[in-house]
Amino acid sequence: MLHHPGRRALIAAGLAAPFGHGALAQAPWPDRPVRFYVGFAPGTATDNLARVIAEALSPMLGQPVVIENRPGAQGTLAGAAVARAPADGHAVMMGSGTTHGAASSLLRSVPYDPVRDFLPVLRLGHITQVLVVRADHPAEDLPGLARHLRAANTRVFYGSGSSGNLLPAAMMMRHLGVDSEVVTYRSPPQALADLIGGRFPLMFIDLSAAMGALRAGQLRALAISSERASPNLPGVPSLATLVPGFGFETWFGMYLPAGTPPAIAARLGAATREVLDKPETWARLAPMGFERSTGSAEELAALTQADVARWRVAVRELGIQPE
Repeated sequence: MLHHPGRRALIAAGLAAPFGHGALAQAPWPDRPVRFYVGFAPGTATDNLARVIAEALSPMLGQPVVIENRPGAQGTLAGAAVARAPADGHAVMMGSGTTHGAASSLLRSVPYDPVRDFLPVLRLGHITQVLVVRADHPAEDLPGLARHLRAANTRVFYGSGSSGNLLPAAMMMRHLGVDSEVVTYRSPPQALADLIGGRFPLMFIDLSAAMGALRAGQLRALAISSERASPNLPGVPSLATLVPGFGFETWFGMYLPAGTPPAIAARLGAATREVLDKPETWARLAPMGFERSTGSAEELAALTQADVARWRVAVRELGIQPE
C-alpha cells in the first residue's frame, strides 16, 4: 500500500472538521471518547477484533476509543445500550451475526430491532467456528467423533456461549441423530472453561477464543464450520465433510444508532477501512483466526437482513426453543 505524506494528517483534520453549511450548530466529531460496545466478554472474537481496531483508530480520531463489554443475552445488552444512545457518533456497536442476526430468533424478546434501530457503517471481517474436544477425548478425528456419538447410550451435552457456537453443533447433532442438549453460557470463554474442566465433552467455539487452549495442548480441533480451509488449522476438515452442504462463518460489522448524521458514519467508516487496509492490522488479526471480508455500509445492511431471515428458518428447522 502506498503512503502519501500528510495523508493521515488530512484525514484526521477531516474527521474533526464541522460538517458544512447544513450543520453549523453541530459540534466537531468526535469531541470526547468514543465507546465501542461489545456484547461478549474479553477474550471473545468480537472483543479481540474491537481492541485491535480501537487501538489503531484512537490516534486517527484524536480521541480515546474505549471498549465497553456488556456480555449476556446473545450480545443484546450491548445492542440495547447503543440503540438507546444519543445518535452523535460516540456510541458504536461492534455487532456480529449473533447480535444482528441470530438474537432476534433465539430470544423471545430483543430490546431493539437489528435493522430499524441501527445505521450500518462497515462490514469488518469473519471467523470460523471450530469443533473442539479435550485433548484426552477418545475421538481423534471427525469420523471418530461421529462413531463415538452414535454409539453413546446417554444424552450428549455440548456447550454454547453464542449463536455461532450453537448452530453448527445443533446441525451436527441432528445429522447424526444423537439425543443431545445444549448447555448455554453468557459468553464463549465461560463455556470453554467448563469444557476443559470436563462438564461436557465437546463444543463449537470461535477460533479466536479457542486459539490459546489449542496451542497449549488442552484441546483437540476436529472440524471447522467454514466450508473453506482455515490457514490457522491446516488439515482440519470442514463440518461439510460430515454434514453435506453445511457452511457457517461468524461475521462482524460496525453500527451506529439510527439517526446518526450520515457524515459521521461516513467518516467513521473511512477511518476504520483505513485501519483494515493496513498490513500490520492483519498481522495481528490473522493469527487469531480472523479473515478479511471488509464491505460497505450497504453490503452490511443487506447481510444483516439476510441473516435475520436465515436464522428464522434455522431455528424453525432445528426445533430450537427461544429463551
